Order: sequence, then C-alpha cells, then structure tokens
Amino acid sequence: MGTRAVLAVLVPSTNTMVEPDLASLQPPGVTNHTFRFPFPELPASPERLLALMEPAIAMVGACEPDHLVLGYSPEYMPQAAAVARHLKASLEQATGVAVSTATEAVSAALRALNCKRLGIVNPFPEQANAAVLNHFQSEGFEVQAMECLASAQKGKVFSARISAEQIRAAFRAVDHSSVDCLLQVGTNLVATSLVEQLEQELGKPVVAVNTATYWYALQELNIHQLGSGNGQLMQLAM
Repeated sequence: MGTRAVLAVLVPSTNTMVEPDLASLQPPGVTNHTFRFPFPELPASPERLLALMEPAIAMVGACEPDHLVLGYSPEYMPQAAAVARHLKASLEQATGVAVSTATEAVSAALRALNCKRLGIVNPFPEQANAAVLNHFQSEGFEVQAMECLASAQKGKVFSARISAEQIRAAFRAVDHSSVDCLLQVGTNLVATSLVEQLEQELGKPVVAVNTATYWYALQELNIHQLGSGNGQLMQLAM
C-alpha cells in the first residue's frame, strides 16, 4: 500500500463526494488519505478559506504524503485562477508538499482533450454564474451553455444528494451542437461515476472535476497507467 504514492486530500467537512470518487479511481500502489476542514459557510475570500483549512493543514504531514490534492472548486469566486494559485502557494509553503488544485487540473484536462467550447454543469448559487463564465473565458475556453443546480441548502451536504438522473438531465441540457466538451465543476456533485456512460450516450468528452483533479495529481507524480472504464481523460498522459 502506498508503494507508488501517498496522497493527502484536503476537503470541506461537508463534502461527501471527493473521497468516494477518488477511491473509485485509485490505481494499485496509490493510497488516498482525507483531511477535512470546517465549512460553516461558503467562503467569500481565499483568506477565509485558508483560515478554515488551518486545523486540517496542521495534520496533513502526519501521513508523510508525496503530494497534496485540494478537492475544492473556487470558481464561484472572482478571478478563480488567481485564487487557486494563491491557495496552491500557501498550502505548499505550509506543508512542504507539492499541491494540485481542482482549478488548474480542470484547465489542464480540457487542454489535454483538445476541448474549446464548453457546456458546464455546476452546483453554485446563480449569482456565481458570471464568475464561472469569466473564469473559463479567461482560461481561453468558450462557454456555450451552463446549468446551475444550486440550492438554498448550499453549504450543507445537499449537493451530493442531487440525484444522478438530475445531473444526467443537466448534462443533456448543455449538450448543444456547438459544444465539444461537457464539464462539471463543484466537487460535491455526482459526476465521476457518470462519465463513461455520458460519453457513450452523448459522443463527446465529459470532464468531471474530481476525475480531472485526481488525473492531474497522478500525472504530476508520473503515474500514467490508470486503467479503463472512467472516461477518455483517464486514458491520457499529459
């Protein structure tokens, strides 16, 4: 166990999706170890987010990880790419371990798949859609359609309880003829387990944020034999 890599995974305490998703993708010789941080509200700034992470950050080093995965999507914040870079630098400084963020992983995954025009599914509040749109445009992508599955219960575990059928319907809704890739962001939403089926049904690459985050972390560790059955992305080497 852990002969190829030991990964520490940092997630909000309300997130019940990242841990099982990453476990389903785990190749032989790699182990994942989840550290949870308090999440009383949707943080409005990276400084607030880092403050909430402090208790978990203090424990990360105990498992002597080879890499740290941040299982969190800040695309609801303005200038998400800059936020992600700030989080990455702060976490690397605090832990002494290289860090992969969901934000950088998604952009890398889309480029690896040669995707340009996106249909996006997310669980963020409606007022965050402009920030999501601006983020992907600033990364060089075109957003052709977006479905928001937000709820008044955001901040609890509600996102993880949105049914697979609702999420399939959201993907179908953003599957416009102009779209060349279907993307899900927001790490507490069912999607990783649906990727293979949706790709077969819709005939396009489907990128789930948790899949992309784990794929990217493994690429950073030069682990490329990732098995089959989890969609096109997991077959690619970066």
